Amino acid sequence: MLVPIDTLPDHSQLWIFPASRALTEAEASELRRTIDTYLTSWEVHHVPAEAAQELRYNQFLIIAANPDVTAPSGCSIDDMTRAIKSLSAKFGVDFFGAMKVFYRADGEVRMASRSEFKSLASQGIVDAETLVFDNSITTLGALRSGQWELPVAASWHATMLPEAAAVQ
Repeated sequence: MLVPIDTLPDHSQLWIFPASRALTEAEASELRRTIDTYLTSWEVHHVPAEAAQELRYNQFLIIAANPDVTAPSGCSIDDMTRAIKSLSAKFGVDFFGAMKVFYRADGEVRMASRSEFKSLASQGIVDAETLVFDNSITTLGALRSGQWELPVAASWHATMLPEAAAVQ
């Protein structure tokens, strides 16, 4: 059952799918419609999941589910993953950039491999104040409390800064 994301509790399960590029407005609109249709019928062991989606910056697909109604696990998460993979193919975008670092530079969302990000840090192009996206957060409350888009120094990404290597 599809609901507005702001109606879900903070402890809702969260998945963030970062796209390898920003979607066009037309693609973003189509993606939202497709995900809404999917979430309307998403089930966990034949029980409708209470879920919501949001697309931020036309690049981050956020899906949340209320565990108080029915907690997605196993097969239902696999099913959602298959649905997102089909969208990856449809839009020619990788939504599974787990090994990528997403950050802001000049007001734009950018993406780099971890080694590229370390290189940018050693060159001083990114630093402790650069905003990064922690796509590993797992609750809606973490997203709402600012734990998703934050300075490198306040995230696990800080380990990629040159100063962190000197400390280790």
